[in-house]
Amino acid sequence: MADPSKLAKESAAFVAWVGTFPLSRPINSLADLSDGAALFDVLSSIDAQNFRPPSRPPQAMENWVLRFSSLKRLYRLITQYYADVLHQPASALEVPDLQAVAKDYNVPETLRLCRLAIGIAVQSEKRKEVIEGIQGLEESHQSSLMRAIEKVKGVALRVGDVSTRLLGHSGNVQADATGLGRHRTATHDRVRKHVRG
Repeated sequence: MADPSKLAKESAAFVAWVGTFPLSRPINSLADLSDGAALFDVLSSIDAQNFRPPSRPPQAMENWVLRFSSLKRLYRLITQYYADVLHQPASALEVPDLQAVAKDYNVPETLRLCRLAIGIAVQSEKRKEVIEGIQGLEESHQSSLMRAIEKVKGVALRVGDVSTRLLGHSGNVQADATGLGRHRTATHDRVRKHVRG
């Protein structure tokens, strides 16, 4: 069973991350993602060609069957994107229980769906903007999102690069225009100086 405190931290990180995008309605909790509308908004911001939001009013869907139908469409588009655009096998992806998300607001399953979305975001053409958005979040959210990215199967080739930049580790990753990791590295340097001094 998953650690409730880790689930709560990851949930808060995803709510904060989704909130960095223009949304058709505000989200305040992970349960607000249970109909897929906010994730459609996020993915549409990243790739409007492949993720056209369904034509429905932006208010929350009260009927779990309608939420389930919307989530199935979203998941189908996500798996197609991984296969067709990112050239990664959909069989390597985590498969969320969409019925549990729609009907029960299941946190671990909703997080699985969110991980797939962030996996697309950090590999998309707009990855620079996405990573800058993540960098603008508080460090605990950055760390939670980095761990979430690492959990996404099928994105291993680029996840190491993104995770390294998010945490500011040194290695063969060169500093890029996004400046990721600079803030964290500067913080680590200040802490090291303070501890030594």
